[in-house]
Amino acid sequence: MSQVTLENFFRSKFDCDAAMAGMYGGFQQQMVGDAQYKDRYHIWGEFRSDNFDRFKSYSGNVHNEIALNNLTAQNEFGDWSGLYNVIGRANTNIKYIPLAAQYDIQITTDYINAYLAQCYAMRAMCYFYIVRVWGDAPIWTEPYQELSEDPARTKESKNKIINEVILADLQKAYDLITKGQKPTVWYMGEGAICAAMADVYMWKKDYSNAITWIQKLFAAKNPASGAAYTGTGINFLQPTATWKSIFTAPAASIENIWSINWDYTRNGCACMMISWTANNKPIVVDIDTWNRWWTPLAPPADIRVKQTMDVYVSNRDRFLKWYPTATNPTAADAWPATNNTVAVYLVMYRLSDMYLLYAEALNKTGDYTKALTYLNYIRVRAGLTAYTATSPEIGDGVNPDPVKMEDVILQERQWELFGEGKRWFDLVRTDHVLQVMDPILKRRQTDNGSTVINGFGDLRRVVWPVNRAVLNANLKLQQTQPYTD
Repeated sequence: MSQVTLENFFRSKFDCDAAMAGMYGGFQQQMVGDAQYKDRYHIWGEFRSDNFDRFKSYSGNVHNEIALNNLTAQNEFGDWSGLYNVIGRANTNIKYIPLAAQYDIQITTDYINAYLAQCYAMRAMCYFYIVRVWGDAPIWTEPYQELSEDPARTKESKNKIINEVILADLQKAYDLITKGQKPTVWYMGEGAICAAMADVYMWKKDYSNAITWIQKLFAAKNPASGAAYTGTGINFLQPTATWKSIFTAPAASIENIWSINWDYTRNGCACMMISWTANNKPIVVDIDTWNRWWTPLAPPADIRVKQTMDVYVSNRDRFLKWYPTATNPTAADAWPATNNTVAVYLVMYRLSDMYLLYAEALNKTGDYTKALTYLNYIRVRAGLTAYTATSPEIGDGVNPDPVKMEDVILQERQWELFGEGKRWFDLVRTDHVLQVMDPILKRRQTDNGSTVINGFGDLRRVVWPVNRAVLNANLKLQQTQPYTD
């Protein structure tokens, strides 16, 4: 596309709105999927973890590679092109939306700043996915406009991308966004920017800065009422009785920060690998995780389990979290064919996520009392008993132990955020991959009849290989070690 064509496009507020919709739409497709069973939200953030396993009767090579940690360069989900496409749209918007002001008086400074803030934040989010999934990668911060420009670039280090692109973009976004404004849950507003910044600092293990940005989030307003999140207690979370509305009615939830809206009438079926449809799916809840969370002879008090998965169906493929279901079902929910027409809202950030990250950061900085407080907000809301400072689960029965505390917080994140694209990244971020996944992968390898039972294997395999088609398109790239082309 030539520069003249782009300049001619950005001539009105309508054009700018359409460009922003295109950017968000591209990201939406990456997360929910551009076809059946392409939900990268789960593929990248869940399916390599202990939350899910392949459904042997219906899985193919792609799913077996993920579940058995045998990823190859042929795996289609090792293709980062979709994320770079969204980055390209953000780059174009950043360059041209300010120039459109000369053609349309509706494009005010406030309008430009709001849109630029979202573009910087979206670009940062895409790069954050890239470094968490692939590690080192190329950097593009300008639109690709001329055929004479070399489209091939070498990889830059993940640390450079985090420090010079992701954090820099999020800071620009925060500086540009109007503070104290009631946001919409479907876009990256002040709260989403703060949440993303905290998430990145937690990935860097910079806990002091993570705490600072979570506290900035607490000062931001929520989409439901326009009140500040505040972060001073359990009352700022969605009540126990309406916990499910976080996922079925996010715009009305007091704790939602940013969600993705997938509407059947506009987008078609949200046909994810764990969606509520009658189709046979290649992914199911992992059997060990199922047995730890759900015991039919002694059902847990945790209100989340029956609202997350259909515990009365033995094949473990009916994931209920995104759909309106009974609060406390006593039998398998009905399976109407119309469920594939229900809107699905994937949560990107919500306050419970931030409370538990806050607890983790506070634990890392030695504030065990406050960490326990925020952990207990989530437990009590779920119908569980609060831990005390002398609970053996978090210490020696007298004092809290930071290692035990971290494990308990991580466990609470698993149950609270189950299916929300967080678990794999949590395991990598906290260096729990081998501890958690080694025995699970040995079990899967044994069940699969594998000749080599080596568990997780080479820890360099926490990142994905770059897809073969991407390497072919950019000859300056080298495959990530220890993978081969």
